[in-house]
Amino acid sequence: MVVDNTDLQLPVSQTSPITYLNLYGINVKCFMFDIKTNELLNLPMLAAHKDNPCFKDVMWANADYRFMYIRKIFPDYDYYWSFDYDIFCNGKSYKPFLRKYNKRKDALVICSFRQESHDSAWCWVKGIDWLYKNQQLYGSFFPVCRLSGKAIDFLYRKRLLYAGEYNQIPENRWPFSELFVPTELMNNGFSCSSIWANTIHLKNYNLNEDRIFEYPDNKLYHPVKSSNIPVILYNDSIKKYNVLQKIFSVSNFYKNYKKYKRIYFLFFKINFTCNKYFL
Repeated sequence: MVVDNTDLQLPVSQTSPITYLNLYGINVKCFMFDIKTNELLNLPMLAAHKDNPCFKDVMWANADYRFMYIRKIFPDYDYYWSFDYDIFCNGKSYKPFLRKYNKRKDALVICSFRQESHDSAWCWVKGIDWLYKNQQLYGSFFPVCRLSGKAIDFLYRKRLLYAGEYNQIPENRWPFSELFVPTELMNNGFSCSSIWANTIHLKNYNLNEDRIFEYPDNKLYHPVKSSNIPVILYNDSIKKYNVLQKIFSVSNFYKNYKKYKRIYFLFFKINFTCNKYFL
């Protein structure tokens, strides 16, 4: 498990980013992200949205960095998946979702992969002409992403190269990950594709109202934990239904109606048959 420790809520290891945390009584092997992690790769501490970013800002703006850190510690894998903290897997595990992509060999599989133009309204295309003035731009969305090991190595070299060329003036912007990753890969011979829309739903979800967990479908939902949603997953204010509420709640009404209709007709059929037999 990867633990976002950019706010340093947990002690920083002086020897390794790998540690064990006790989570609900289970010792879980964790990879800790914190400022010390960058000593592994010496990536530039720059961010697209701030001139003097803290480490938390850097990690938010450069989602590809997390792949580079993980690959440094675990170098022997062909592909690496990343799921944001506000992803909800509506099933017992991620395995059904992951199996759908086992045969796809693209270097990048990501949400909302698309072409972008230099005059697009998307804010992240502004200020990047110093780097991509004569290149086709591509966009993406990073809550769920898979990168190949070769793609990660390539992007790491590019980040280091561009750090030496970057002139931090108001007209220039350090490339944001959702622009940088697909643009670099597509323009350098790597294959890229989108997460299938029928495997992930992208809109704000409030689990107190959108009780999707009552109907597991092995799909992903995003976001379900976010500052713009007043009631979040595991919040104490999520309703706890008693037996009668579970039976008659609006969210369960149709399901219960079908269930009790079957019971009613079964009883009616038995009763009618018995009466006919004894008459």
